[in-house]
Amino acid sequence: MPGRLKKIINLISNMGWRYTAFRISYELQIRSGFLKKKFPVAPEFKQYMSLQAWKENKAQFFFSSKDSLKFPKQPDIELKETFSNINEGKFRLFSSILTDLGPDYDWVTNPDSGFRYDIKKHWTEIPDLSKEAGDIKFVWEKSRFSYLYDIIRYDYHFEEDCASIVFKDILSWIKGNPVNSGPNYRCSQEMSLRVMNWTFALYYYKNSESLTDEVFNQIQYAIYWHLNHVYKNINFSRIAVRNNHAITETLVLYLAGLLYPSLPGAAEWKRHGRKWLEEEEIAYQVYEDGTYLQFSMNYHRIVVQLLTWAITLSEKNGEKFSDTFYDRAGKSLEFLRTCMVEENGWLPNYGANDGALFFNFSKAHFRDYRPQLQALGMSLGIDLGFNEYAEDVHWYGLDLHINEKWQPDNGRHEFRDGGYYIILSGSQKHLLL
Repeated sequence: MPGRLKKIINLISNMGWRYTAFRISYELQIRSGFLKKKFPVAPEFKQYMSLQAWKENKAQFFFSSKDSLKFPKQPDIELKETFSNINEGKFRLFSSILTDLGPDYDWVTNPDSGFRYDIKKHWTEIPDLSKEAGDIKFVWEKSRFSYLYDIIRYDYHFEEDCASIVFKDILSWIKGNPVNSGPNYRCSQEMSLRVMNWTFALYYYKNSESLTDEVFNQIQYAIYWHLNHVYKNINFSRIAVRNNHAITETLVLYLAGLLYPSLPGAAEWKRHGRKWLEEEEIAYQVYEDGTYLQFSMNYHRIVVQLLTWAITLSEKNGEKFSDTFYDRAGKSLEFLRTCMVEENGWLPNYGANDGALFFNFSKAHFRDYRPQLQALGMSLGIDLGFNEYAEDVHWYGLDLHINEKWQPDNGRHEFRDGGYYIILSGSQKHLLL
């Protein structure tokens, strides 16, 4: 008993009363079965929104459909090879490991351990890590649907309609993952990203013959229950996690209110999502000097992309965030740009790096930050001068004709909140952490 009491005291001392009280309460809700009732398994199908109603929604996305995109098409052999691999069931895990999942992957088998999760189990019964199953992140990778951007880019640059491929995969996932069951409902951030990536595909193929009423009905049902889950479980990320997960989840709630306003609860999701994102997560997680609380260059890039979505879509719909929100976005841009190696756009591989790049619109190397920083810069009216990496900018529907240019001056740069000190001298860069 004294040893257990000491652990509890240490937990409270390290994490605070709010975190400790929440975790105890959350664990009790799991063990009592309360969360099972709160998150029902395979609820009855319902049409929350028709395809026609969604098409008539006045909300603005990055583009109206693929027909509205007019930027230069650049078919290249690397993109064609990537598309070919996807068609054959070969998928790049964590932006590095090309793995053959097979053309009929079931969405719930861990390709690293071979363990197949029980799809009938409620998500609260699924562990993130176990000796038998291995790391659940291996299952989450493809289910995030970030690979859709490779397919969509191939569709655009090679002028080959891939709508049937995209919707076949989405419907396969929905059929193979009953609501609130199995490993893919375990993480609200993964669910948020899935909604964002499906949404991108829906807008791109908005006028496609493959987007039928039947197809859309299945997708809108899944999207609603994803968002319902994220909203009802949001305090886990806002209190227990408090990192880029919380930013992703609060953002998707805000965007849901913008892009799917007819869904039940959308107005509430939007109001709370915006408040949490703007007043709590960005203001708390991004320090005043632009450094980031996770002390990871790659996780900071995740935030950069989420900021680009938030700023671009809010402004396209006649809304703006607070001055603090824009300030932290701009300071993030300055910090990461100052840390960048001029020759290749790489940043120090500092902090945790699991290969995450949620929205990849470029053929640039994974370690090259120029495409993502250029896009955030353009959303803020700042040109970093990386126009050769402008494809991200085109997909976001941003203006390329901006006069304000910025690059760090030579000399010493201090980011005291994060503890970074950088000395620039010509092409030389010295980074002290």
